[in-house]
Amino acid sequence: MPLRILLINPPCGPRTIGLRNIARIEPLGLEMIGAAVSGEHDVRLVDMEVRQDDLADMLAQFKPDIAGVTSEIVHVDTALDALRQVRIAAPGCLTVVGGHHPTLCPSDFNDEAVDLVVLGEGVATFAEICARRAAAGSDFTDIPGLMIRTRDGLEATTPRPLPANLDSQPKPDRSLADRYRDKYFYLLEGSVAAVRTSAGCSYPCIFCSCRVYSQGLFIPRSPELVFEEIRDLDEDFVMFCDDHSFHDPERMRILGEMLLEAGVKKRYFAYGRADSIVENPEVYALWAKVGLSLVMVGLEAVDEVALKRTGKRSSLEVNDKATKILGDLGIALSAGFLIEPQFTAADFNVINRYIAARPSILLAEFTPLTPFPGTVLHRKIEDQILTGDRQLYDLQHFLTATRLPTRQLYRLMLGSYRKVILRMILRLRLWYPHVLFSRDARRVLLGLAKTQVAFLRAHRHVPGKRLETVTPASKALAQ
Repeated sequence: MPLRILLINPPCGPRTIGLRNIARIEPLGLEMIGAAVSGEHDVRLVDMEVRQDDLADMLAQFKPDIAGVTSEIVHVDTALDALRQVRIAAPGCLTVVGGHHPTLCPSDFNDEAVDLVVLGEGVATFAEICARRAAAGSDFTDIPGLMIRTRDGLEATTPRPLPANLDSQPKPDRSLADRYRDKYFYLLEGSVAAVRTSAGCSYPCIFCSCRVYSQGLFIPRSPELVFEEIRDLDEDFVMFCDDHSFHDPERMRILGEMLLEAGVKKRYFAYGRADSIVENPEVYALWAKVGLSLVMVGLEAVDEVALKRTGKRSSLEVNDKATKILGDLGIALSAGFLIEPQFTAADFNVINRYIAARPSILLAEFTPLTPFPGTVLHRKIEDQILTGDRQLYDLQHFLTATRLPTRQLYRLMLGSYRKVILRMILRLRLWYPHVLFSRDARRVLLGLAKTQVAFLRAHRHVPGKRLETVTPASKALAQ
């Protein structure tokens, strides 16, 4: 029996900062899950990140048999709120939550609004859930990779092994999000598609949950399948939503050559590592020809001791070589820097000077050290975390005690961001009238204004606590 299936992308909560105001990307995971079941069932998708009222409007005329919501850590509250709305509108609906954070911390979803929690890669699991429900089944205990809510709490079924590759996963059904398509953007790029070429990362950075999710595995998708997906896209700008696209450089070389030979003309964004760039300059040179225009690299620190604390297994020399290679190739760098709790104005000044001295750095992200559940960092400093508010795990809030008052730290971060924005405006000549008054520029300027307001209020979100000298978090990092 065909089912009515509703897939929900929840919005960020009001206290979350992140990139919400300057980037909005299609819910790729839901499009993939939808593709696995849309041939047999009536599947609808609501993107509340674009329009929050759409869920209520949808439920007024579409009563789902199954509702699935995805969740990153900052979406815990809003994901649960969405399923509570579903419960009221469709009391008999089976509710399912999945995604990165439910896999790492399923206990956050031990709630009456949730029937099932999907762990790990959810495409096959969700398809099996739908098949069981379509056959009028209500027992899911034999489906691997689930947490089932019972009277005694969440109970796990048999673990579902991670796949060796992603080739069995379907190409996303992008038609599910067609009505939102013109609302997706990344900074000044107003025609954006998300593509997943792999999952996971094997590097042991102590603050990153990607490795925890993938159990230290790198799970690739074949270059042939990625090529077919990119070739058929209408969008001009492609965001690789991988943890580290160039983890296997040979795979990316093959994909790059296929795109180049086929004459596919697009621009690309990817996450990468400095050591990957240094070890494989010829692959990045190829991708410069293909259209790679921006690479996000976690440089993390500007001194060797701090860099070693992160478990990054890199060095300042490698970071500098990577920035030079990208600059010589004409690929812009978005550099990530960790902001540790003991930072003062002097530390921000050092980072600002470092950025100013490297022309290849177009953008920068300043990330307070965030102890995501499941990470090595979280285990070391769990007793020092000042809040359990998941909306604040957005890589922009300070969650442990700091040397300076947090109000001052947020203003220092804001000052550093302003320098980066001015640098971008000058480099890209955004003052030109045809750029400045474009829809994309207006949208980003409005987003930046909202982000500034959020930073000025951020100190109100976590109880203030000052350090005497060095942070406990830094001591833990050094152990």
